[in-house]
Amino acid sequence: MSAKLIFSDIDGTLINDELKVTPKTRDAIRHQIIAGNIFIPASARLPKGIMTAVGQILTVFPMIAYNGALALDETGRALITRFFNAKEAAEICHYVEKQNNGSAWNIYSGYVWYCAKEKSPLVEHEEKIVDVKATPVTVDQIEQLQGVHKALIMGKPEELDRMQKELIKKFPDLSIVRSSRTLLEVVLKGVSKASAVAILAKEYKVPLKDCIALGDNYNDEEMLEEVGHPILMGNAPVELKEKIGLDHVTLDNNHDGIAEALAKFE
Repeated sequence: MSAKLIFSDIDGTLINDELKVTPKTRDAIRHQIIAGNIFIPASARLPKGIMTAVGQILTVFPMIAYNGALALDETGRALITRFFNAKEAAEICHYVEKQNNGSAWNIYSGYVWYCAKEKSPLVEHEEKIVDVKATPVTVDQIEQLQGVHKALIMGKPEELDRMQKELIKKFPDLSIVRSSRTLLEVVLKGVSKASAVAILAKEYKVPLKDCIALGDNYNDEEMLEEVGHPILMGNAPVELKEKIGLDHVTLDNNHDGIAEALAKFE
């Protein structure tokens, strides 16, 4: 059996800790594409950040960005675009600044990544990871945006734990979820990789039971539950492995976990 759609997270899944797609993983994905299947990255990253990673394998591809708030087909046509209010985004920025705990806010709208005027070292570190530059702006400028696809808060794990609880209470219309120990993602409620996967499966006329999804963290959990063939990376949290099932766990992102998993679908 060969799955027709292959959805894959990027950080901690598609790329290794050196931010590279290994030759074995690249060849395994290309082999699937030659066999007639479609590879669709599904990431919390912005579109340009997805392109820098997946560009190591392909030049043209559909994608799910911002945890499902934006999805594009291979021509760049928007299949999903779900904004939340720029005023709420500005309130989140003010909230983060008032914490004064070294956390940094980031706002994403369309193809642009905005950060605070004084660029945090955390933002500079993320720029290196995704190979995209953030645009420094004031919070007042954030409030003037037409809409926001995603907010991202970077910070210490224990601070993010506390802030996540507080923000969930403050913004009941938003979904606030961790994509790593040091990253907290904010999108409109109802937006998720899972909802985007369902929409794209319908768009490409492929039953969800014939889809593969690969991921490594809590923002991938619903996506993995949505498809017929969930695959969790060996570097995923233990609690998530137990939830998804150990028989769905592959090798980690530094040891060609994707290649090992896809070989079983030959």
